Amino acid sequence: MSIVILEGQKIPLTPEQSVTDESIVNTLLPFYPDVANATISRKVVDGEEHIEIVKKVGTKGNFNLIKSLQTAPELINPALSLSWKLKQLEILGQLTLETLVSISEEIEVAIAQGEQATKATISTIAHLTTSPPIPSKYPIPNF
Repeated sequence: MSIVILEGQKIPLTPEQSVTDESIVNTLLPFYPDVANATISRKVVDGEEHIEIVKKVGTKGNFNLIKSLQTAPELINPALSLSWKLKQLEILGQLTLETLVSISEEIEVAIAQGEQATKATISTIAHLTTSPPIPSKYPIPNF
């Protein structure tokens, strides 16, 4: 029988569970997520195999992703802002063909900026969905 030493704890494993580093990781991963990137070393002590698992030191969480979200400018899609402005003009009875012609350049700019904002949002969503899950040591309120 092999003994895994992880964070000072001694965990006995069957020979099948300790046959390879991968099988050790697969056995412990549901209970200790940090073993996925840990260093595993084996030594025999008094005829018993001791497997020491040392977690790799690194940053907690996905710091780059969080930092990019924090530094991203807060903005409302310009096409939405313009649509609200046009809706307000319509409600007030001031939306006429002349009004639309006079703000046609503003409409074109809003469309271009709106498309750019949409692409940025799609890119952000793609980065978020491909980011690895990271367990939190703090509970999420109201979840």
